Amino acid sequence: MNYPNPPVPQGMPSLTPDQQSGNPAAGTAPARSLLDLMADGFYLLMLLKRGQLPSSESTFVESIQRLLETVERGAVKLGVSSEDVYAAKYAFCAAVDEAMLSQPSPLREDWERNPLQLRLFGEHLAGEHFFDRLEQLRSQGAPRLASLEVYHYCLLLGFEGKYRLEGPEKLGYLTARLGDEIAYLKGRRAPFAPHWAPPDRIAHALRRVVPLWAPLALFAGVATLCYFGMSAMLQRNTDRQLAGYSDVVQMPARTAHLTITLP
Repeated sequence: MNYPNPPVPQGMPSLTPDQQSGNPAAGTAPARSLLDLMADGFYLLMLLKRGQLPSSESTFVESIQRLLETVERGAVKLGVSSEDVYAAKYAFCAAVDEAMLSQPSPLREDWERNPLQLRLFGEHLAGEHFFDRLEQLRSQGAPRLASLEVYHYCLLLGFEGKYRLEGPEKLGYLTARLGDEIAYLKGRRAPFAPHWAPPDRIAHALRRVVPLWAPLALFAGVATLCYFGMSAMLQRNTDRQLAGYSDVVQMPARTAHLTITLP
């Protein structure tokens, strides 16, 4: 599966004990949204999806916690609401848990017993509650745009949750619908009936030259020919089938009568 490219990461969480979280790259544009703040997390998700799994559970969890703390501090500076930050953290943790549990790893059994959602949110049903929370955010509309973008990106990166069993068609429709809603909330709504304009002038010129009755006359002529053709064919078939029964019923031979009149 091809995954979308996330925003440019700056300091990605470490996957190994020896790897330290990077510093922000020089010249990188400052984050302007909650989606930008989550760039490192999205990049991490891509690595997990591609099979680059951590070797140390404790180090990996600590690096994710530091990442989320950095996101919280950046969100405060940007004026992002705490509700959006909480929702974004929940969606990200659900996506990380699914990525960790969907691939064979020495850490899988330990992660099943103590996933991120349980460590940070005290629950074990993020595969279902992810979509419950998403519906709540969608019902609130524009005020939750920041967190809706994060949820949408988690879906684009392959999060399935309960739809892993229900089928990809529903999930694909939900993802596309959510993308349309986000575009609408951002003010980039697609125009109504975008194909209302004529395709070109040549089509209009031809439309004016051809009279309206011409297609009707052509249709009537074709229909008439079809009718007579079908009628003739049915008549031939009927005559052919009845010909076999012509000798079944016969009238008796007529007896000759002779009348003689004597004088």
